[in-house]
Amino acid sequence: MTPLDWTLLSLHLAALLATALVLGQAARRIGIPAVVGEIAGGLLLGPTVLGRFAPEAYATLFPPTGPIAGARTAIARVGMLFFIVTIGLDISVGEFRRIGRKALSVGIIGTLVPLVLGFLMCYAFPDVIGVTPKDRFSTALFMGSILSLSANPVIARILMDMGLFRSDIGRTIMSATLVDDIVGWGLFAVILAEFGPHASAQGLGAAIFAMVFVYIAGILLAGRFILPRVLAWVRRHMPQPAGMITCIALFALVGAAGSEYLGLHSFLGAFVVGIALADVYQEHPEPFRVIGDFSYAVFTPIFFVSMAIAADFIAGFDLWLVILITAVAFLGKICGVFVGGRLAGMDNRQSLAVGCGLNARGILGIVMAAAAYEAELVDLRLFVACVLMCVITTMAAGPALNVILGRTMQARAA
Repeated sequence: MTPLDWTLLSLHLAALLATALVLGQAARRIGIPAVVGEIAGGLLLGPTVLGRFAPEAYATLFPPTGPIAGARTAIARVGMLFFIVTIGLDISVGEFRRIGRKALSVGIIGTLVPLVLGFLMCYAFPDVIGVTPKDRFSTALFMGSILSLSANPVIARILMDMGLFRSDIGRTIMSATLVDDIVGWGLFAVILAEFGPHASAQGLGAAIFAMVFVYIAGILLAGRFILPRVLAWVRRHMPQPAGMITCIALFALVGAAGSEYLGLHSFLGAFVVGIALADVYQEHPEPFRVIGDFSYAVFTPIFFVSMAIAADFIAGFDLWLVILITAVAFLGKICGVFVGGRLAGMDNRQSLAVGCGLNARGILGIVMAAAAYEAELVDLRLFVACVLMCVITTMAAGPALNVILGRTMQARAA
């Protein structure tokens, strides 16, 4: 990058952070999570608004391609990895055992119902979706996978803003996202292997999905037997908390690299690394808090503005397609989680609240849609509709939780 590129990148990131700061605080003032204001900031700075009314300013400050856009994406993703590690810290394996029945019931049923509905949607409304008999099966699998997702970084931020992250409801939601993401991203990895433009693993879908579970189990086993010993040695022989912070970042990057290599998103690997380190965090919280505070204050606002800055929400817009996909997304996730919650012994209000929380697809859904678009699995119309569905479900999660739980119940749950 040239000195001019670095100058523009610095201004670019400063504009994202300033926008997130202002609109995030404005969102808090009116009683909704800050992440909603940050997403709205991305719409204002992206091609949807700024790119149309001031195209030269948009092209200069927020170029959609080139070294600045690539650097922004890399900085936002790497920074977000460290925040996601801290998300997993409150979901230890022991904690998962304690609420495992709830998390498994909510996660499994809340994943399968939207997956099935998303699949059937492509067969029930082929003209609205715009699929042909040739690509209907692969598109149906993709829609099932994206509708089954829950965006753990977005949901964690919403729960933190509402003071619910450490409550039983918050822990159940975050534990259930693990099931959602394993199934959703595992299925997407199979789709890319079987139907992508460079597919070379036909017939190996089950093997790929099995590798996902083996990988996650391997990280958790490492967290039980290896990583604590490594960090104990680091505490004895290296300056603290710097040594611990370095090793935690190293583990996060390696875990993210492994999940990305398997066809999952890097966030899932970082999330599981956080779960693996949960017991260490209980004994030595300081280095984790340093990482969490900095990433929460700097990287997550940039990340959430960035998630809406890369997509044009007007080009390729199809109202009926957006309505269909969004309606199925709400119906499938909320109803599925509600049934799972009731079967696990939760009452109606708790089950509905967990369903509304898990309904947010956020950046993970947008990333999956972008990956599918780049792999030519979906067209521009479907890509835009999926992105809008992710934004709508994300923006609705916080207000819905506010309405369902209310201030009094939030105080008891916290």
